[in-house]
Amino acid sequence: MTKHTPEQTSESLPVESASNESFNELEQLRLIVFGQAKQALETKIEALQQRLSEEMDMMQSQINQRFSDLTQSIESQHTALNGRLDELNNLQSEDKATLIEANQSMQAALSSQIELAENAGKDDADLIHKRIDNEVAKLESGIDTSMQDLLAQLEQVSKELSSSKTDRKTLAQMLANMASNLEEDV
Repeated sequence: MTKHTPEQTSESLPVESASNESFNELEQLRLIVFGQAKQALETKIEALQQRLSEEMDMMQSQINQRFSDLTQSIESQHTALNGRLDELNNLQSEDKATLIEANQSMQAALSSQIELAENAGKDDADLIHKRIDNEVAKLESGIDTSMQDLLAQLEQVSKELSSSKTDRKTLAQMLANMASNLEEDV
């Protein structure tokens, strides 16, 4: 606040009181002329804010549902792949047990037949191992691809959510600017 000298104070008091009266009259005229429009505009802004809030809540629940569905899908695919890996492990164990039994029964026979049987058994085991290794590699590749796809989808949903929050902030700032502009106009 500026300091007034006694001379300035005695001169400015009537000017300030006249100015205040003019301002009050101007405010009363504004209220009479623009009061209903201002009230209607404030009501519209409040309705728009309410609608925006409801739509953001609905969007958040949809995103949460999508995320939940995606998580369930990932978990079910993971469970199925683990089951398949367990089956392959059991198959490998059974094949290995079969080969061992065949090898032991052949050892009772002639030594030359044992040697031939061992070579055949080793070849079969190598083929089975190669086949199992190929199957495991295919499954791992499929799991990696599925996981990358799911992570990309999750990233996209996260970006959409982040973008939605930014849009909400931008809209709120725009509404605040509109309200202050309306206050200045009134």
